Amino acid sequence: MFVTDSLIVIGLATVSLGTIHEANGPQQHTFRLRNAGQEAVVLTQGYTSCGCTTIHFDRLTTEGAACRSKKARQVAPGDSVAVTLRFNPRGKGGEFEEVGTIEYGPHNKRLNLTLTGTCITSEETLLRQFPVSINDTLRLSTNRFDLGIMHVGETRERSIVVLHRNGNRQERIPLRFTVEAKTPKGLQHIAHPVKVGRETVTINLDVLVR
Repeated sequence: MFVTDSLIVIGLATVSLGTIHEANGPQQHTFRLRNAGQEAVVLTQGYTSCGCTTIHFDRLTTEGAACRSKKARQVAPGDSVAVTLRFNPRGKGGEFEEVGTIEYGPHNKRLNLTLTGTCITSEETLLRQFPVSINDTLRLSTNRFDLGIMHVGETRERSIVVLHRNGNRQERIPLRFTVEAKTPKGLQHIAHPVKVGRETVTINLDVLVR
């Protein structure tokens, strides 16, 4: 078969960084691509799925989603090029999957490279993301929601994220509120109980009942 342009990854296109720590700073992996076709290809642009990740090839650097390159890179048949994805875990926590996309010609094709892993968040970030302390082992992302204007019979849903300090496990708990006929009209401040493990915590709901 005659291949006109085929940019292939030598090795894996998806690489796990394993468990990393936010405090250790950016982590990266370099992929090697080879032009297995019969004519030159041009790397026209690169972009990433999130601003926390950058993609580098040759002397080209792009950051964030859909950022265009200032330079193109030509790869002759049989030649290869190194492409590096660099992930900055600052403010991140839990599992991550970051994708770098390379667009190349002459036929406007795309090739995806992916970094996966789990990030252990720093104490400073955890306290910022979960500012509400319930006890020594439980923290909440919030304990208050402004539900805006609602009418009798209307239902709205929100969710809180709970941090279990024993293991730094995160749990998302849904919250559902319905305006009943007996609910007074006007601005209401409602204490809504939510069960979190063996604890019952109070979530404050601000709602204007019409």
